[in-house]
Amino acid sequence: MTRTFAPRVLAASAALTLSLGLAACAGNAGEPAESASPTTPAAASPEPTTEPTPTDTPAIGTSCEDVLAPEAYAQLEADGLEPRDLDPNDPIIASIAEEGGLVCSWGKPQSDIILHVAQASGVDEAAWGDELTAAGYAQTDDPVPGAWTGPVEPGSGLSPVVVLADGTITFVSAPTFAQWVRPAS
Repeated sequence: MTRTFAPRVLAASAALTLSLGLAACAGNAGEPAESASPTTPAAASPEPTTEPTPTDTPAIGTSCEDVLAPEAYAQLEADGLEPRDLDPNDPIIASIAEEGGLVCSWGKPQSDIILHVAQASGVDEAAWGDELTAAGYAQTDDPVPGAWTGPVEPGSGLSPVVVLADGTITFVSAPTFAQWVRPAS
């Protein structure tokens, strides 16, 4: 498995972790959900088109530089998080890595502020549901549909979130970033 780290991604991760910590302390609400793009009326045409319509939602990420939406990387940078090597001590992250998934980590230098993101596609959702339940996760659909909330991490006070939808599993150590995970295509 190849891990690609870029200063922009690490900075964005650090910012995310810091933002999550500050939000937990301050009780701030999360970022507003993205709005759907407006639809335009179809022009009259003698024959129907069968071409797929493009969406404004990017496909699932393929590296640590695109697994999250651009807003997440901006937040990581603003919070001072930088890409870093990951020691997958979390069993869910380790299982995603074993499935050949993408594993990314960002941290703020000289601090314990870290964001972990792990993602695999083509997974058996039922089997993962059983594994998540056994690990103490509960399906909450919060902060996004398909979300499972994990036990509170003692060091950060945050509960990790796993999004299980459309044959893709994504682990995010900070719940705020779950809204910025690129959806499965």
